[in-house]
Amino acid sequence: MARLLVWGILLAGSAAANDIVYLNGKVTLENGAAPGKSVLIELSCQGSDPVRQTNSSKKGTYYLKVERDEFNHIARALPAAATDMNGAGSVSGPCALIGDLKGYDSSRIDLSNFTIGKDLKLPDMVLKAKSK
Repeated sequence: MARLLVWGILLAGSAAANDIVYLNGKVTLENGAAPGKSVLIELSCQGSDPVRQTNSSKKGTYYLKVERDEFNHIARALPAAATDMNGAGSVSGPCALIGDLKGYDSSRIDLSNFTIGKDLKLPDMVLKAKSK
């Protein structure tokens, strides 16, 4: 009976843990075309410098590695090459995804209230040419 209780506690603890998922996103130019170059995808949080998360393909597709909580919200974004197991380097507060490509301004994808859908899709990120 004691062994059964221990297994029950272990299973309950693992069920409440955050799981890691890969969200898929797309970067487009203002006219809907692919950027034609790789775009740096950064996480911009209040009070800290933007942090590199991943890069898009030339066609504009990218994947964002995140921890999802039990309410389908993003608990934290993880850099694509993260081997971090203790939370070091994680940021907190209201955060958004932005694209970084020379000569363009990026729209922001607010992650603070984003609910992950069954399709694991992020809203499109749009790049607008900077005014000269």
